[in-house]
Amino acid sequence: MKRVLIVGGGASGVLVAVNLLRKSESCEVILVEPNQNLGLGLAYSTNDSEHLLNVPAGRMSGLVEEPASLCEWAKVDENAFLSRQDYGRYLKSLLERELSRVDSDRFKHRENWVVGIQQLGDKYRCTLDSGDFVDSDKVVLAVGNSDALVPEFFRDLSMSSRVVRDVWREGLTTEFDNVAIIGTGLTFYDMALSILRNRPRAVIHGISRNGLLPSPHLRHRAPALPVPVDARLSAQGIRDFLSSVGDRWREAQDGIRHDLQEIWAAFPEEEKKTFINQYFRWWNSLRHRSAPEIDERIKSLMQTGQVIIHKASVESISEVSDDLLLKLSNGETLKVNQVINGCGNQMVATHPLIEKLVQSGLLVRGPLGYGVACDTKTLALKDAQGRTHSGIYGIGPILIGELLETTAIPEIRVEADLVARELL
Repeated sequence: MKRVLIVGGGASGVLVAVNLLRKSESCEVILVEPNQNLGLGLAYSTNDSEHLLNVPAGRMSGLVEEPASLCEWAKVDENAFLSRQDYGRYLKSLLERELSRVDSDRFKHRENWVVGIQQLGDKYRCTLDSGDFVDSDKVVLAVGNSDALVPEFFRDLSMSSRVVRDVWREGLTTEFDNVAIIGTGLTFYDMALSILRNRPRAVIHGISRNGLLPSPHLRHRAPALPVPVDARLSAQGIRDFLSSVGDRWREAQDGIRHDLQEIWAAFPEEEKKTFINQYFRWWNSLRHRSAPEIDERIKSLMQTGQVIIHKASVESISEVSDDLLLKLSNGETLKVNQVINGCGNQMVATHPLIEKLVQSGLLVRGPLGYGVACDTKTLALKDAQGRTHSGIYGIGPILIGELLETTAIPEIRVEADLVARELL
């Protein structure tokens, strides 16, 4: 029986496991994940029921073969926005369904970290933090997002609940009434609503250089627009296409997103740099949309003055007694009780195992130094000599340099299906 070891038990790892168990009766799956609860990762481990998915249920099925799977499980229509808590339960239910029908020796969950991988002939030896090792025929790296992108001005601040450098890993304390959040994307929305639910009189300051907020989804999604040839050739071409269609920019962007992995792969390195350096913030403000009800709530709070947006960068933060003093590039000075980093994740792979494998030459960094390199047709990873491994595969954010669009369920479910087929 072929043995596959999956590193990471968030959404990506669980969906690979589900696909392997569905597609083969002769495959043993070992999933190594320190968290007892599988499928949650950072994205779906929130305890706040107001944290909603930012994609409607009709597009969030975890299974390529069952596009209505989530809607049927949750008994909602395709335009509903479920809580992230519910989505974590859904992912868990997919795995439980497969485990209920297969022999118990087909799946094992090891509550450990993988701290090393060696290639031994045509097999791989994975060393666990317990000192044990597991040999397998194939390995899938599903380690999730990199660490938060922490601005320089956070480095000299004290370690306390008043300074949150990575809110998804550290957690959020909602004990303060005057809070600044660096970044105005979807994390800003989530944190603002969590704070205000517990501190109804709090004031939340959102700070970003462009002052852009996530755009809302429409209540009913229109079909994606076909992408013209010119929009496939350059970053400026993408910008021009979205600008040319007026209010139909969502449909235009959906068309680009569907083909973005192919478009990105065809870009020369300089064009990739241009897209990241000049257009990526703009792209993400349109791409990462909010549920309509969340957008309405935030806009209402802005009207009452409880949410305030500052179009500026932070020049410095100093600690004054029990407060934090922020000096902004627009000349404003803010005195707050707490500052939260909501700047998103690094594109460079920072997971300790990935860094170790890159240093050893078993893996190599991807285009622009982001993620790790892979064969984009199979998602098999490459070594430092550019050779494609026959038995190590990647999925999700670690492929961002190669695929760019690889962090959300609509892409991850396709990757999980592809990797499972390649493994079998």
